[in-house]
Amino acid sequence: MFGIGLRNLVICLLLVWLIPGAVAAQERAVRVAGVVSEERIKPLMTALAARLPGAELSYVRLSSAQIAADAKRTVAPFDIALLASPDIAVSIANEGFATRDAAAGAAAETQWREEVFGFWSDPAVMVLRQGAFVDRLPRTRIELVRALEQNTQRFSRRVGIVNIGIDDVSYLLASQDSIRTSLYWRLMQSFGAADARIYDTTDDLLAAFRVGEIDVVYNAPLSALLASGAMPADVQIVVPQDYVLTVPWTVLVPKGAPNLRGARIVLNVLQSPETKPALAAVGFTYPADFADLESLQRIELGPELLVFRDTIKRSKFLDTWFQMVVN
Repeated sequence: MFGIGLRNLVICLLLVWLIPGAVAAQERAVRVAGVVSEERIKPLMTALAARLPGAELSYVRLSSAQIAADAKRTVAPFDIALLASPDIAVSIANEGFATRDAAAGAAAETQWREEVFGFWSDPAVMVLRQGAFVDRLPRTRIELVRALEQNTQRFSRRVGIVNIGIDDVSYLLASQDSIRTSLYWRLMQSFGAADARIYDTTDDLLAAFRVGEIDVVYNAPLSALLASGAMPADVQIVVPQDYVLTVPWTVLVPKGAPNLRGARIVLNVLQSPETKPALAAVGFTYPADFADLESLQRIELGPELLVFRDTIKRSKFLDTWFQMVVN
């Protein structure tokens, strides 16, 4: 009996000694998950680290689907997540897996239920090679459609598009386009007639454009363009004059965040003016000529974003898209 009691005493003393150290280490560790590369996010992580002295800040790149799955775990493997797909962020919150933060909600430019917070709205633009167009560059969707329809041979295999069945942001832009303009499916038909090249990611698409593989890019996120460096001299970034969709980049804290306090601090720092230069270095900034742009149409945060997340509706939409673009 004495031996058992002594052993239990030793175990209790070890726990008293070890647990505070483990808790302190957990409170220092702040884990950020995001959908962009480690290289691209580095300036922002450096700025966050400067505002979090003593914290052990780390970053992991995950897909939107991985973030959504991990956010639903009892103990999430990250404390805060940056998402380029607001519909997925709203879905996570709608299912009850996001932490509410009233202070962040008051500071955020856009937010939903004080659980999903927008920190940047990403415009979708066209990228065109000037030499591919004889007269003038198209400035609207109807002008782009007509240019492709009237010059099918010239643009054969010279149009690039991202696979919306793989890329979440491209799917969101496609679905939002389809409810904003009756021209959308005609535009997709013109891409199909031109035998458009289909890429898995925006990065792959822009890399192909840089090496001269394609001449036309539609609905490219501006942040990806800014983060990828200067384009060749004969390239024009065209802001559509009919309307410009802007996608809110969002941030949320999962309910299972191990370090809720650290996550709230990062959330606050992301909203602060001092962080704007670091956000700009990551590609989250508007060129000067965007200041008074009247054609911007912001995609709003809210449950309406869940409509095209419905499994049946998504399947039908993808089927139609592939029939137009591929067949």
